[in-house]
Amino acid sequence: MFLPEEMRQSLTLISEVVDRGERAVTYRALASGSMRRLHPGVHIAASRLKELSQDDRYLLRVVAVGSRLHRLDVLSHWSAAALWGLPSVDSWPAAVHSTVPAASMLASTRSLRRHRARRGPGALRERLGLPVTSLARTVVDVAATSPFPAGVALADAALFAVAHGAHAGQTVTSLRAELEDELEELATGPGSARARRVIGFADERADRPGESLSRATMHLLGAPAPELQFAVVGVSGQTWHTDFGWPEFGAVAEFDGRAKYSDARYLAGRTPAQAVYDEKLREDDIRPRVRAFGRWDWRTSRSRDLMRSAIMRLGVPCDGS
Repeated sequence: MFLPEEMRQSLTLISEVVDRGERAVTYRALASGSMRRLHPGVHIAASRLKELSQDDRYLLRVVAVGSRLHRLDVLSHWSAAALWGLPSVDSWPAAVHSTVPAASMLASTRSLRRHRARRGPGALRERLGLPVTSLARTVVDVAATSPFPAGVALADAALFAVAHGAHAGQTVTSLRAELEDELEELATGPGSARARRVIGFADERADRPGESLSRATMHLLGAPAPELQFAVVGVSGQTWHTDFGWPEFGAVAEFDGRAKYSDARYLAGRTPAQAVYDEKLREDDIRPRVRAFGRWDWRTSRSRDLMRSAIMRLGVPCDGS
């Protein structure tokens, strides 16, 4: 992932290019496609942009647009989520989002979607040197304007990050209190019922977006809520924590995204082949202790039909449509 200074060094700001000849080179590069415009006056080499993950591409766009914000703009919604390091289980939006006062005459542009605040801006924060809504306000704004599964994945991730010390001085209890304050201020405004549903369902034990998406889909199906990080003592005597457990049905399940076997954060120094082998040994240790063991990936976690089949194969009833 990009470091803040690396982001800024990757950008070319026309306003900072003083030499006329250098500006001409920049404009020719834009015309040829070897440079890409992220925002009026802000560009990046196309080869550099191509190297980036989708998450970093959007974060870079937020930084680029953020370098040209009006003093009344506060980065918000999905753009604030990117700055807070929160995940999107769907595609990132094309535009950067900000919130401005309701009385402001500022209009949205092609690259900046401005929301007019119907309530106070809340406690403002700074991320990567840019003004941003607080973590709690960001979660509520996204929850109020996004599909339930996407809101749940983001809210879970915020709580998980706080639970694991990512934000000094904040606890799960304090964040939940701030979320309730934001909901109270939102009152019966647009998206309020949707936001309350997401916040009430959010759980800090879900440690990956795929798990959050899975349990949101299960909930929409009417399946019994699983116990998250469910502990199973294997035949070896070692205790393992599975993503989902239904002890009343003797069933456990795991979300298996590709990152588990390819991302350095999960490999922890192992090769992908070693990670696959270790997972096989882990499953062999767990299986004799449960009646049913299941796995699924992103495709199943997004699909009600596929999730229904996966749940029912485990012997877990699924009453919803």
